[in-house]
Amino acid sequence: MRGIAAMAAIGLGALALAGCGGGDTTTVTETVGGGGSDPCAGAPADLGFVFVTRPVPGERVTSGFALEGCARSFEGNVPWRLVDAQGRELVRGAATGGSVDGPQPFRAEVSYGVGEQQVALLEVQEDDPSGGEGRPPVRNVIPVVLSPTGP
Repeated sequence: MRGIAAMAAIGLGALALAGCGGGDTTTVTETVGGGGSDPCAGAPADLGFVFVTRPVPGERVTSGFALEGCARSFEGNVPWRLVDAQGRELVRGAATGGSVDGPQPFRAEVSYGVGEQQVALLEVQEDDPSGGEGRPPVRNVIPVVLSPTGP
């Protein structure tokens, strides 16, 4: 839990600094390696991993945003969850990536409901059916800014 709090503090600090300029906002939509490129190009074929290419840290998102990347995980399962700054889970789900046959791209739609703009953490990781045996599962934590979904 301390890791989540530390990542939240880092993400909040980065977003606060990013917001110190004028009132303009910029949404970053380019993926790693350039828009439209294969997110699995050059990925290891025989190791477990999860790489997130979209959204990028600090991106302002709206409900229904795309979660994209490349994975090679147990049975192709790529669990994810969106938590608010206090660590409360807003929504969770899973995508399907690559498995024993090698890495494959994954994509999921993340829909949420919040009444005001806020910072949240998108956590995306490998499935870990071993219960923690061996190496720890790869875990990505991406701070994003959620746009409100209604009054």
